[in-house]
Amino acid sequence: MKVIDIRGITVDALVGPQHGATRLYVWCVTAEHGQVIGLHHHHGEELIRVLYGRLRFRVGDEERELQAGEVVIVPPGAAHAYVALEDTEIEVYGEIGAGEFFHVTDADGAVREEEIFVRGHPWSRTPADESQYSTEAELLARYRDWYTHNPFA
Repeated sequence: MKVIDIRGITVDALVGPQHGATRLYVWCVTAEHGQVIGLHHHHGEELIRVLYGRLRFRVGDEERELQAGEVVIVPPGAAHAYVALEDTEIEVYGEIGAGEFFHVTDADGAVREEEIFVRGHPWSRTPADESQYSTEAELLARYRDWYTHNPFA
């Protein structure tokens, strides 16, 4: 049995591949009031547990306010997003290497799926070329840009 002592860990990924996990990760996020995670999806299931605070959460076309003690189950492939309605802490349980995908509309109106690669994110996959990695800041900017055009709180 492998047990990970998470007391005192200050990085976001509490348990992931670096600890020997091979299929599932646990990620802890402190979202300040107004923080946005824009619409995206994974090729794996994800569970989000609210420890404290409140989120406006969207899965597909459904929206709901979540608060401490509630868990939302996001099925594989389901587009989801959230905005923190107040300072909030969540735990995210998901599948390692499930990828992170956005739908992008091209100038001609065609919609395509684009994968985003972020080093250190346990759900991210390894790109074919190192130059394909995005930074955490670039990912957060992309989320904020999406929310600017698609507010739902």
